[in-house]
Amino acid sequence: MAMEAPRLRSYCAGMPHLAYAGLSENWLWKECGDLHWERLAQAHGMSRPDFRDASGNKAYAAFTAVRLVASELDGIAENDVFQLHGELAPAGRAQFCSQQALYRAGEATPSARLRMLSAFVFRQSLRDNRSVGRASVESAASLPTAAGAPSPDTAARLVADTRERRQQAAALRDRPAVAVPTGQGEYLGSPCPGNDFNGANFMYFASFPAWVDRAEWHFFRPAKLLVTIAREVDYFGNVNIGEDVMVRCLHWENTADGGLVHHMALYRVTDGHPIAEVRTRKRRARLGRE
Repeated sequence: MAMEAPRLRSYCAGMPHLAYAGLSENWLWKECGDLHWERLAQAHGMSRPDFRDASGNKAYAAFTAVRLVASELDGIAENDVFQLHGELAPAGRAQFCSQQALYRAGEATPSARLRMLSAFVFRQSLRDNRSVGRASVESAASLPTAAGAPSPDTAARLVADTRERRQQAAALRDRPAVAVPTGQGEYLGSPCPGNDFNGANFMYFASFPAWVDRAEWHFFRPAKLLVTIAREVDYFGNVNIGEDVMVRCLHWENTADGGLVHHMALYRVTDGHPIAEVRTRKRRARLGRE
């Protein structure tokens, strides 16, 4: 069977795409999430994503896991041209796995890869993000094989890994925060409707690692700025507008090359429910051209 050519988006790096040292990780997550959503609609024969369950309820593709491996986010500077390739594959039980690869112009090796796993959900109560349940959406009958799409084994491994971590999530409730350089490793915040929530009124999936970065900056305030080289996020729940979030540092260590590794979890303060688990590895950033 012939493979379809990979579909891509092209960019010229400007201020919306960039952070203090290269490409903004937060922008990358949002853009890859949009690519996943676009591919999902195309797989179901839709010109625009408007999913409904069997009862006619609005259904959304909620991310259950994201895996990022990045070698050179700090290698992209203003006016650099780069591309995102994104392809989708079924992952069973109305789940879909996408693989996104970021390439700088003229390079054959990606600067970053993201794997994203989603499942369809719906709200059982209007505007109540605690009432989210799995939606029964008619799945795409088949997907054409595309270059760059995750293999069946890759999708299956991510599904199994996500299932195992979800089964262990209840134990996070009672795990204490460890000590960090600024004291106890707990960071309390109130997600902002204008910045942390999306148009579906959920706390956006890209806001979860952003809250971890805020906590990291509060806990460690590194003398040398850092850039992400690996991040794993598993999502277990969400919050309503007005609910506070606690970020708890469960483990951290400095690396021999001046980097930082940490394992954190996000909790809904009103009931102590863990809503995400985040594992991060960073190295010292190489500051861009001036």
